[in-house]
Amino acid sequence: MSFDADYYCYYKESVECSLPDVYDEKYADLFDISYLWTEKDDKYKVAPEPGNETFNVLHISDFHVELDYVVGGEANCTTNMCCNGRAVNKLSVPNGYNYSELLTDDEAEGLSLYNSSYIDGVFVKGSFNQSVIDNALVWEPASTFGTYTCDAPEILINNSLVAIAQFQQANNLTFEFSIFTGDLVDHDEVKYTGYEMTKKSEEVIFRDIKYQLKDIPVYSVMGNHDNFPYGEQGMQKYGFNNMFDWNSELMSELWLDYDWIDFETAQEVKEHYCGFSVTTKRGLKIIALNSNVFYFKNHYAYINMTKDPDSFGHYSFLVDELLESESKGQRVWIMYHIPASSDALPIHSKLMGDIIERFSPYTIAAVFNGHTHYDQFQILYQGNGSDSNAKTIDNVVQHTWIMPSVSPNYYLNPSWRYMEVDTETFSVMNAYTYYAKLNETFYNFSNEPEYEFEYSSREAYDIDWPESSPLNATYWHLVAEKMKDKNSTMQMYSDFSMRYSPEPDLCDEGDCDSFWCYVTSFTTQQYANCLTAEGVSDSSS
Repeated sequence: MSFDADYYCYYKESVECSLPDVYDEKYADLFDISYLWTEKDDKYKVAPEPGNETFNVLHISDFHVELDYVVGGEANCTTNMCCNGRAVNKLSVPNGYNYSELLTDDEAEGLSLYNSSYIDGVFVKGSFNQSVIDNALVWEPASTFGTYTCDAPEILINNSLVAIAQFQQANNLTFEFSIFTGDLVDHDEVKYTGYEMTKKSEEVIFRDIKYQLKDIPVYSVMGNHDNFPYGEQGMQKYGFNNMFDWNSELMSELWLDYDWIDFETAQEVKEHYCGFSVTTKRGLKIIALNSNVFYFKNHYAYINMTKDPDSFGHYSFLVDELLESESKGQRVWIMYHIPASSDALPIHSKLMGDIIERFSPYTIAAVFNGHTHYDQFQILYQGNGSDSNAKTIDNVVQHTWIMPSVSPNYYLNPSWRYMEVDTETFSVMNAYTYYAKLNETFYNFSNEPEYEFEYSSREAYDIDWPESSPLNATYWHLVAEKMKDKNSTMQMYSDFSMRYSPEPDLCDEGDCDSFWCYVTSFTTQQYANCLTAEGVSDSSS
């Protein structure tokens, strides 16, 4: 079989098929795109020193709006997606069953089953859905603002955006811009999402973001759910572009209409699968990429991947942008939805790591992802994973911020974050994460969730770190080492990752065994190799 066929067999047919190791020396020439760039000069091997001033940037991700969410729908379902009108449990609700009888008197009285909404940005409590209780329709009714087994009702997304807007006003603080790292559409079956639902979800959420955040520019990438057919993206050079142009055209029109990008950038969005670069008013370049081009569920990504690994043209686009910035001494942020180690085809994952290593730390100031729904980070070491012994402080190169979700699916509390960014180098000096305890809204008469401060990235882990230094990859290496040495730090990381979920991972019971491999691996193959070396299974998410 060919290399491409081996990959297709492993990911699409059976994991019993062999998966070649991209770090094997015999493949060194096969997976090399260094011809795209020049050799790194010594002056590009050191990051510039930050100044004394900062500005603020908002980071949001993974909204996954469930447009057909029904207050009172089945939250304890056995179907693919709970809380909509189709959701059922394979065990029928018995005659005489009454969910409220399982609760305390206070809980039963405060059941959050009000059909509420935001109208012109103002929360309006609707009528109580008494029929759910009277008619014994479901095992567990879906609450007004969502549950942990479902994606986000639109009211939860609006609540999050309202909380962000109110936070700015209350703290006399301004976000110069926001980054959104993908996934607008819910996790339901393809037959229920479809083209129309996908398009509507994208339009509704970007409309809500614009309405609530007003004039804050929002730079976005598309997630694996943000296309139809799901997860697919065809390459233009092989004649597949007409099947997917609709999404690039829709995004370019929406983002241009909302004044988030200019006309020239809108044309770039159409050309690069919703990817683009934009330079902010302070001079930071943001490069946005569509990670569906290397998503393992994208059938098109398997076409000729070994002989033509840049078949989508996204590597040459990225490298050209980075070379231009490097020549000008311009700092860059890179954002894409799927982390290089999570659901990315190993070949493409390695190539992305190679590029980021080449242009770090002088040009690339930060990398941002979404997708996993968890609050995570991952570190890139010199050699991009080819040496399993290279995870030392002297070999640190770069890291990525993996943004937690607003969607509560997977038993996670909704979350958002803002960052303090150095005005001269655009390095992240600190990050502040906020979350809402969704379970506190289940029996509170459908009153709005309240977002509260969760942690400061600089202060929470108690790392001896200079106040003047950014939270770079070296900082996160020290956090990773502390996680490996102290179970209490590992538990802290896990709690932050899930935003104090009511169903947490318990590190002293082995739930966190794979986390050190996860945070110290930047690529798919490196993570798999680490798990094998450590003798643990994947429990990263």
